Amino acid sequence: MDGLVGLPRSAAASIVHLESRIPAALPSASMLGTQRLGTGVAVEPDRVLTAHYLVMGAARVHLTGIDGRERAVTRIALDHETGLALLCLAGEPLPVPQLGSASAVAPGLPVFLLTCTAERERKGASGHVCAVEPFEAFWEYRLERAIMTTAINPGLAGAPLFDAQARLIGIVSLGLARVGRYSLAIPVELFLENRAALEAGEPGHRRAWIGFFPHPFDGGVLVTGVVAGGPAERAGIARGDLLLSVAGRPVSSLRELYQEIWQRAPGESLPLQLLRNSEVHTLEVVSGDRNEFFR
Repeated sequence: MDGLVGLPRSAAASIVHLESRIPAALPSASMLGTQRLGTGVAVEPDRVLTAHYLVMGAARVHLTGIDGRERAVTRIALDHETGLALLCLAGEPLPVPQLGSASAVAPGLPVFLLTCTAERERKGASGHVCAVEPFEAFWEYRLERAIMTTAINPGLAGAPLFDAQARLIGIVSLGLARVGRYSLAIPVELFLENRAALEAGEPGHRRAWIGFFPHPFDGGVLVTGVVAGGPAERAGIARGDLLLSVAGRPVSSLRELYQEIWQRAPGESLPLQLLRNSEVHTLEVVSGDRNEFFR
């Protein structure tokens, strides 16, 4: 029992509490708020990994270790495609956990997560990996190998997910309202694959971005909203539109939709056929670059 208790204690010192302040005029403020609280984990003594939406558009990030000391955040690098952010720090170095292996992450693997509930308070939860599978979300987001776990996050997002040997295997991004699937984690190998680009401050991927919120609906894809000032709104796409095809190719799922969109680069035009008020319309959308839009 002492060994099980010791694992989280040894990892807890690598966990930090985040508080972000976002200017109200920025696009992400209307969707995610101007103040965001979260968790991060050290991947180097002066580098912290977290969920990107916690610091997207942040003018200031207040970052505190379990020792109560604040570390200055000198740079924020976002990867919208993976959903990760890398924070560069100045100040007292942080202890770094060992990174796990992607090949070892499979259903049945025992895991635990550690998260912040306040600056000096950490909480944990244990469980196991119940699935490693594709995951699509309505903000033009897809993971090929999302880690689904039975561990219920007792605190803030951005929490590290560890295996039983306290090796970092993922960053907890979302809570899931599914039976037996309570937390979704972004696998740490996505950080390792894109580490050089993040360190350089350049996104590893530049995909076409439409700026809408599509949802599966009755064998099709329904637009439930658009990003204010984004490409979709400028093209006249509206909430309630049912998407039929992209560049002449029928789409009936988020996966099909994203596959068609992401074949293009930002700035390319995309003809979208949609059903509105029982009439078929075709709108030309000039795709955007969300790295620039949400800068």
